[in-house]
Amino acid sequence: MITVQIRDKNNKARVVINNIFNLQIDDEVNKGGKLKLRFPTEDRLQKEPIQKWERISIDYGESIGNIIRIFDGYITDVTLWTTECQIEADNRLSYLQYRIVRRQKTYTNAKIKNVIQEIYNELNSHGVLPFTLGKNDCETKISKTFDTGTSFFDILKYCFQGEAELVFRILYSPDGDQLEVWKNVGKILDGVREYDANYTRGTNITDRSRKDSMDNFYSYIKTSSGEITNESFFERTGLLVEKYEEQWSLMLPSGVAIPSISVSRDTDWWNFDIGDRKEVRLETWYEWLPLTYLGLIQKRKITVDSTGWIKAEIKISESYKEDTNILDLLFQNLKQK
Repeated sequence: MITVQIRDKNNKARVVINNIFNLQIDDEVNKGGKLKLRFPTEDRLQKEPIQKWERISIDYGESIGNIIRIFDGYITDVTLWTTECQIEADNRLSYLQYRIVRRQKTYTNAKIKNVIQEIYNELNSHGVLPFTLGKNDCETKISKTFDTGTSFFDILKYCFQGEAELVFRILYSPDGDQLEVWKNVGKILDGVREYDANYTRGTNITDRSRKDSMDNFYSYIKTSSGEITNESFFERTGLLVEKYEEQWSLMLPSGVAIPSISVSRDTDWWNFDIGDRKEVRLETWYEWLPLTYLGLIQKRKITVDSTGWIKAEIKISESYKEDTNILDLLFQNLKQK
């Protein structure tokens, strides 16, 4: 059973919604999650309308006495008609886009964990953040100047550029939500997700994919020493594909092809947090596809219709890789300069 609650700043439920037309939740590590919800309106909502930035939470009742929170965030858009209401909301991680540093911050060979701790403490002193800082122990060093007005979210994104294995998320907890930053922040879940191409009826994986793009195929990029940067590509194809721009390699996403899978809603789609890990075993026709890996639960999409039917799509990847392209990265680099 799905229950929607709209709460005030003191976390007190103001509106409880059990009857909905449809609901969609999109959540991903290192990105803000989104909620879209449509439900029948009531007279009291006409007289006391729902306000932007009120808190909204979505709970799933797995069984009596076992309630699992699958979304917690803030309302960003409200459309109220005579017979229905439509709401859009961002999760708590997205909120960090609206918390900014008030003076320029310069770091030289600073550990990411120290940068995050300092930024958190400073922002918290100006206005209490709605979560505590949990696991934060990344030793990777960065050098960067963050201008006045840079958001906490953009600082986290820059840290991810400096450490490709960095994962950051908000962990929901009855004892208080936590911001976690570093790799392997989540727990390792029991069981195995399996796919066998020769016996598809016995699988709990509905789809699998391996994206191998041309984003990072260059075998030579201008560096101080001019070495070949993608030796395996050159050996396999016999082609030397060159690019002269010195900074080009810094703007490219990883060229590693990441195996990922989607699992069905009949599995325990509710009993985990984004950023947790699960063992995956794939039996396919392709020798080059890794068969077993400890996968990162990178993304979850949940949709619910008016009958209560739930569709859950979960993406588990060998390691985190943003679904992005060169244009996205160019805009991101421009934003951070």
